[in-house]
Amino acid sequence: MKILINSYAYKPSVGGIETVTDLMSKAFAKKGHDISIVTNTPSELGPDADTFPTLRRPSKRALWKATQAADVVWQNNIALNYLWAPLLQGKPTSVTLACAIFPDYPRKDWRVRLKALLLKRCHVFAISHYVLNDLNIPYDLVGNPFDSEFTESKSESTKDRDIVFVGRLVSDKGVDLLLEALATLRSNGLQPNCTIIGDGHEKTALENMSRALGLDDKVHFTGYMKGAPLQAEIARHRIMAIPSRWKEPFGVVALEGIAAGCAIVGSSGGGLTDAIGPCGLTFSNNDGAALTKALERLLTQPELVAQLRAKAASHLEKFSIESQSEHYLRVFEKQIHKP
Repeated sequence: MKILINSYAYKPSVGGIETVTDLMSKAFAKKGHDISIVTNTPSELGPDADTFPTLRRPSKRALWKATQAADVVWQNNIALNYLWAPLLQGKPTSVTLACAIFPDYPRKDWRVRLKALLLKRCHVFAISHYVLNDLNIPYDLVGNPFDSEFTESKSESTKDRDIVFVGRLVSDKGVDLLLEALATLRSNGLQPNCTIIGDGHEKTALENMSRALGLDDKVHFTGYMKGAPLQAEIARHRIMAIPSRWKEPFGVVALEGIAAGCAIVGSSGGGLTDAIGPCGLTFSNNDGAALTKALERLLTQPELVAQLRAKAASHLEKFSIESQSEHYLRVFEKQIHKP
């Protein structure tokens, strides 16, 4: 098939949508399909640096022409400025909802109403139940794929650290809640160590907070990490904390933590629970006391950690690149050959 991927955000930008587009496009190509990409993300590297033919911020004419050449169009998260072309041409079109529509804008906003209307003409994939909210249209629950290189070390001796956080250091991610929980645990006689992986505009403030709470000897800020060093660092830990204050649409980081052999503690609002599945404990968003209690359970009950880790393989299979790419391709084939 000739598959045109509309991904408003794409590399060299970094983020969840960009990562999923990259993983799935490579998986489709590996199975013999012809891939091209349309994106709004510019690049200073030039077209020779792109893995696939990529139109960046195309004109309407260029978008129309690229759409005409495709057998099927997949849009990774809805973007109105690219969706009009395949729908006007009657091309088989799928849209993956990677974030909730209604929480983003007031329901009376014309963009929300138009998105809801146009989605009824597409095959809709949703990365979690949450992103559909109460949008009353048929959908296909798929989650997000994760990089299979995040695999658990076979040696238990490599797990020499307790808690890890991975993400942007911004208020939405709730690292301050985690630091407060660590301080409370210390006052209760537990002194777990913790690694904070990531960067962001609140990094300095969080480092200062850690010092003020007397956690300097237990909390280590690594800065931004990626690739093999990131995978190895996560695999050293027994527990991954995802204390997001906001409602995450999904949470690939949870899958990566599970694959690296971590039991997960994460906030329950949004789609993060879909990613955690049976492999961790959840607590209400913004509830620091509940976060502390969940961490204490895992720190003091190694048998519970073992039980949660034992469920990893069956849970992760649903989100493997192989499984997800096959699912998408089956839908694309049906759309093309639909009478």
